[in-house]
This record gives sequence, C-alpha cells and structure tokens, in this order.
Amino acid sequence: MSAVELERDGAILWARLRRPEAGNACSSEVMELLEQWTERAHDPGVRALILTGSGATFCAGADLTEATRLLADPPALLAFLERGRALVQRIRRASVPTIAAVNGAAFAGGLELLLACDIAVAARSARIGDRHIRVGQVPGWGSSAMLPAAVGPSLARRLLLTGETWSADDALRHGLVSEVVDDEALAECARGVAESIARHDPAAVQRMLTLARGSSDGGDVAWAREWETLVAHVATQGPEGSDEMLSALRRRDQAD
Repeated sequence: MSAVELERDGAILWARLRRPEAGNACSSEVMELLEQWTERAHDPGVRALILTGSGATFCAGADLTEATRLLADPPALLAFLERGRALVQRIRRASVPTIAAVNGAAFAGGLELLLACDIAVAARSARIGDRHIRVGQVPGWGSSAMLPAAVGPSLARRLLLTGETWSADDALRHGLVSEVVDDEALAECARGVAESIARHDPAAVQRMLTLARGSSDGGDVAWAREWETLVAHVATQGPEGSDEMLSALRRRDQAD
C-alpha cells in the first residue's frame, strides 16, 4: 500500500496519509508523494486539495525513525529537514485552496501541515499541539512563524513553550480550525467546503486566495488595501489583465 493515497474526487484531489502504524509520520516517501499532490493542483479541473490522515492520527510529524538513522550524516539530516520545510511552503503556495481534514492527532510536523493549509476542519476526536519542547527540540518546518499568525502571539507562545495539547473544541475557540464535526462526518464536511469553493470562477478564487494568504502571512493593513484595490481593478480588465496580475503576484511570492 502506498504511504499516501492520492484520489481524484470530481474537482477535488485528496491526499490520505496511509501510515497509521507509524502515526502517519512524514518519511521521505510521504514527502515525495505530497509533493506530487501539490503538483497535481495544476491538473485540468482540480479546484481544491484536501489533506487528511488514516486511523487515529492526522500526522505525528517527521518520521523520527528515518531522522534517527540520519543522525550520523548531518548533511543528509539537514536535507531531510529542509525537504519538510519546502513541502510546507509548497502547500502554502499551492495554486488552488488547500483544506486540512484533521481526523485525529496533529502534533509537531503534523501541526505544521495543518497550518500550511488555507482552511482546517477537525473531527471531534482531534488533538492538536506542537510538542517539540517535550523532547527538547524546536520546530523545523515553520510553526514558530505560522502559529502566531494563526492564533496570535500569546496563544502561540503558550502552545510552543508548554507543549500542551488542544482539543478540537480548543482549536475551534482559538481560530486554528474553522469547524468541528463528529468523526464520521469529517470527510463530508471537508468535501462540502471544497465543493463550495469549486463552484466559483477559478480566476476569482485565485485572486481572492492571493489576497487572503498575503494578509494572513503578516502583511500590514496598508499593503493589503493597496493590493486589494489593484487586484479588484485588474479583475475588471478581462482575462489578459487577470493573467498579468496573477503572474506578477506569483513572481512576488517566489521572491519572498
């Protein structure tokens, strides 16, 4: 069985982590398959990506068995960690909206995958935390930057420094997820969000996504207002204007 199952479902492309015996941890194989998942966002007709896990875990983070084997080879270990960070960035910059369907425990790198997605919904049994501090480590894939943007600096520091675990309801109350549903309703909930997005004009979704990502990534209010006005103006200029604006915004993102 593949470590990640990629499934096309109408306008949606699902990625299901299939390593429940290993906490759906991110091995090199998992990262390669998730890279393919983000690339397939460009397939004709794909309008949204959904990431979820299997069993009782969404994702427990990096594969510590593989990482431990690499301890004797520091350059290889660094490459492994950098590949995970690059994967998070690929998800954050996917060409279509990304949705995390958090079916269970999301810890360490699993939290970072959740944070990389544009929208997160959670099963009632989900448990979420950073937990690096519990083993004397720090995040390597972006939690220290993404978490404050998601929940605010004080709550982010609390989660990072205490290593505590949030319930699904805690995550909803703090704005980390947008909805909590019974476990058996999670897939349908995520699908419903994706289908709601897919009904809209793809160019309009891309423009809105670019603006929303820019503001949530810490862009100041003045910057957000300027870009919003410019994008709104270009949207009235027909397909050529829209294509030009999207190309400019992508170049800006790649330069960051």
